[in-house]
Amino acid sequence: MSMSKNDWVLASVAIILTTAISLLLVRWLAPQLLGVPVDLQLVQTSKTLPPFYAGVFREADALTGGMLLNDPHTNTRFTPLLPADSGTGPHDVLGFRNRAVPNSPRIVVIGDSQTYGIGEPLEDNWPSQLQGMNNPQDDVYSMAVGGWGAVQYLYMFDKATRLKPRVVIIAFYSGNDALDSFATAYGNPHWQDLMIDPALDKGDTPQVKSMLAVDDAWPVTFSDGSKLALTPPGRLAVNDREQAAVTTGYAIMAEVARRITAQASTHDIRVVFTTIPTRELVFAARVAQEALEAPASYTRLIAMEQENIDELAGRIGALPGALYVDLVKPLQAAALDNGALYPRLWDGHPGKQGYQVIATTLATAINDL
Repeated sequence: MSMSKNDWVLASVAIILTTAISLLLVRWLAPQLLGVPVDLQLVQTSKTLPPFYAGVFREADALTGGMLLNDPHTNTRFTPLLPADSGTGPHDVLGFRNRAVPNSPRIVVIGDSQTYGIGEPLEDNWPSQLQGMNNPQDDVYSMAVGGWGAVQYLYMFDKATRLKPRVVIIAFYSGNDALDSFATAYGNPHWQDLMIDPALDKGDTPQVKSMLAVDDAWPVTFSDGSKLALTPPGRLAVNDREQAAVTTGYAIMAEVARRITAQASTHDIRVVFTTIPTRELVFAARVAQEALEAPASYTRLIAMEQENIDELAGRIGALPGALYVDLVKPLQAAALDNGALYPRLWDGHPGKQGYQVIATTLATAINDL
């Protein structure tokens, strides 16, 4: 039976509509089959995709005029693209102290101001001195921010894996990391899973005076005439093993090391941990050698800080795949006849020669990694 003219028209319209609907479905569900780039499709259809360059080059960052910015996950971060000054900067586009962000650095270091190198030019901090010590081709990228602690190191390690490094060095600092870690875990809702002791809360954080309080100073003059103003009460407050927040803070540091080590194994990254000691502990051997009469707070600090470091080192050393490098003994040995390791009277950050000891010790430890 032959089809009428109306039947042909209706059949043609049905075929055209079916084809159009099919093409629309293919374009929506599998645009690559039609030669449409998937990324372009996403940009065209997504209403929540953030603009990339606006997120990298933030106008608010450029207008801040300062060095420290707020961040919901890390609490604080440093201003990107900060020019170089005598003891700060330059900062790369991510806000870290490097001249550029390498595509795939062999070594990434994560730490606080002791790793950033406050008070010294970029070329003299220990990550810069580590550059090329074992291999001139080794790139070392620093992801250190002053005021950070173990919680921020954990957060940043995840970001560091995107750079595909061979080695990542996590540099704790016994001068304040325990309380910084406690305060972040118990004070930032994003990190509640690191609240190791549920019996504690943010209110248990000890109120610590300035680490450089004048009335806490112990003025030291060594036999060669070099002078330091040590502040044992301030450093003791963040190492006092009788304070629950301190012991919990060190426990958080150990837990962070465990999590980082586990994550590193899935990325074929060798992770290295170390602890930069306080200036007070670095000069303990020299104080003893010269039989200086130390205040009770100093004696107590040295015993507790060393015990905290040893305990942390033991817990990290027991982790499969983790390497712990001791910095206390090399720095103490160098301090016996070199007061220039810490060239500033009050500042607890090393100078060029102190950073050199740290870099040399770590370079030796990772030479075969």
